[in-house]
Amino acid sequence: MKQRRYDIDALRSIAMFLLIFYHLGQSFTYNARNILFVQDKRPGDDIWILLNLLNSWRIPLVFLIAGIALRLSFSKRTQFKILKERLKVLGIPWVFGSLVFASLSAYITAKFYGYPFFYELSNLIPFVFEYNGLHMWFVLYILIFSLITIPFLKVISNKKEKETIFTKILNKPGGIFLFAIPVILEGQLLNELRFDFSIDYGDFYQVFANTSHGFVLGFIWFLIGIVLTSQGDAFWESNKRNWKIHLALGSLSYLYRLFVGFESGLALDNRLIAFESFNFIFLMLGLGAVFLNKDSPQLTYYKTAVYPVYIVHLPVQMFVMFYFSRINIHPIIKFPLALFVICFLSLTIYHAIKNIKPIRPLFGLRNN
Repeated sequence: MKQRRYDIDALRSIAMFLLIFYHLGQSFTYNARNILFVQDKRPGDDIWILLNLLNSWRIPLVFLIAGIALRLSFSKRTQFKILKERLKVLGIPWVFGSLVFASLSAYITAKFYGYPFFYELSNLIPFVFEYNGLHMWFVLYILIFSLITIPFLKVISNKKEKETIFTKILNKPGGIFLFAIPVILEGQLLNELRFDFSIDYGDFYQVFANTSHGFVLGFIWFLIGIVLTSQGDAFWESNKRNWKIHLALGSLSYLYRLFVGFESGLALDNRLIAFESFNFIFLMLGLGAVFLNKDSPQLTYYKTAVYPVYIVHLPVQMFVMFYFSRINIHPIIKFPLALFVICFLSLTIYHAIKNIKPIRPLFGLRNN
């Protein structure tokens, strides 16, 4: 367990990039204005085919990796040291990122649409924190999950890696699918409570931000990450064995929902979407365990850069799309071009701040 899992570092970087990719994709849909994103002048629905492929599992993967990382950290640090570290790495960037970069993103979008309400800081800042920091919302959730679980790590973690009932389950063919049960049950809960405005649990599976559904599901995945990582090699070997099965099941579920247009029959059943999400997440873990569990200079660079890049990317995206949105070129050309410019500018900001020790902690960077 003390051996570093380079695949988890790689998957964390991939997951963060997928969030940036997804956010830009939203600017090319009719939904952009509803979520305070700058909208391209030629929005459409075609990109939803790709966005829906990512939609069910991109955020749960982040919560799972956060749980895995917490458990791996517990192999090398005391609970008190982990608590201090999480407050620094999550708490400080959440406050700073929300105050500066989320607010700047909302301000640029308000200028684009002409929303004078957001021109005043007295309106803008409360709005940002009302929505948990806009794009920083999941950082707050992970911090809360960490604060809840750190006191109980000795109880829920199999630190000596003894054989447990979970280890035995993982070693059996298809045993990993038993861990889909809590995820599917949460999908059933959403089936029962969606569109009930007296409870306001959530309406759609893929809407995770600032919903009770997103919080509960995120905590489930966070705990799954801790528990499975505590099983040691049984977990990692299970990922290697089963990734092709996860690929087949996840793809079949997605293709069915695509075939019916995502809007009829079982395509609206959150239990199916939950199972699809489960399979794509463990597909990613399996591919990571097989192909990415090795160190490289590129991984060392991206695993450090990806968090500050994510923090700054949203106002960069709004700034880029503020001008790009007016250019009359096909979205197939504009999207990759905009994505390149956003990543380039965000990385430029990262390089500008990475060697300034006083501000490194504001971006989640350690001063070791």
